[in-house]
Amino acid sequence: MDVLVVKLSAIGDVVHSLPAVSLLKKRLPQAKITWVVEPLSKDLLLGNPGVDRVVVFEKKKFKSLSATAMKAFAGELNQTKYDCAIDLQGLFKSAAICRGSRARRIFGFADAREMAPLIYTDRVNTGDYYSYEKHVVLHNLQLANAACNALTGKKEVVADDPALACDCKFLLPSIKDASIQKIEQLFAEQQKAQTAQTAQTGQTAEHAPLVVLIPGTTWITKLWPVHCWAALGEKLVSNGYRIAFIGGKTEVPTNKSLAEGIRRNCDEASVTDLTGKTSLADLQALFSRAQLVIGGDTGPLHIAAAMNGPAILGVYGSTPAGRNGPFGAHCATVSTALECQPCFSDRCKITTLACLAELSPDAVFDTAIKAAGGKN
Repeated sequence: MDVLVVKLSAIGDVVHSLPAVSLLKKRLPQAKITWVVEPLSKDLLLGNPGVDRVVVFEKKKFKSLSATAMKAFAGELNQTKYDCAIDLQGLFKSAAICRGSRARRIFGFADAREMAPLIYTDRVNTGDYYSYEKHVVLHNLQLANAACNALTGKKEVVADDPALACDCKFLLPSIKDASIQKIEQLFAEQQKAQTAQTAQTGQTAEHAPLVVLIPGTTWITKLWPVHCWAALGEKLVSNGYRIAFIGGKTEVPTNKSLAEGIRRNCDEASVTDLTGKTSLADLQALFSRAQLVIGGDTGPLHIAAAMNGPAILGVYGSTPAGRNGPFGAHCATVSTALECQPCFSDRCKITTLACLAELSPDAVFDTAIKAAGGKN
């Protein structure tokens, strides 16, 4: 049996689709799974034990209406005759890809947007897909499970309760030796210029518990103020932790300033700035070393959560933690819980960003320590 999965972007959304593939692999053990994804997230799927084949959808080339790109994509997609396609994206473009695959059956969310349900052969009701309360991981599991029920004739149920949901397993590629070596080298290079011991514990900085901080993300309504990240970082190092900053290339200036400020204000602070230096594979190697990861609603935070290793704390503003938060018993979120929150908007409709501005570093620190089990 050949199954096509379509989930194009973003990184966090692709991570939240991984348990659905785990379920497919369990219930359809002979199935070969092809996943269509955009370039940004492909490294989460290449070498992934749940995915047999990856087809990359170059959205930029399609925007230019390049006939060559369209023909090449269609040719690659149609190398396989699919028994079914599962649209985990729920938009017209993803549904169109499913239709273009010539799959015999197409499964999708009954309340997907942009008229996508008109393309599906099987419309699956998983509850209100846009509700702020039910996590998207559960919607994805229930859609995949419905497809399995239809294909096997054997009915199983996925519970709405995250604690009871079956097969909620995040499959990721194995951590690469090259990434482990790269992370070790980056730490070693920066450690040379820093104090060898922490002030509170007497441990060498190398052995102090590691907290990874992820200040940057896409929407301004997800961004906790920079001065708050600085205060949180200083509080962490003052309590015996070492910290590492990560982010994309656009966040290099901000994170560099944060790291330098914390080092300047805390004499024996161990601060490593890895911003712009890590691939998705490198992040897995980094998170495997961490005790705690703190970040906004951004892809790397969800990768860390999927590893089920470090404790996770999401700092949430406009987006709904109940639907889009880091998933798992080892994960927590913190927010101000204003009446207008979550608004799920990339612009603050009251122009104050109060949901983030009023969230204190002390509150985040206290929640982080509780999430990490109070250990340092």
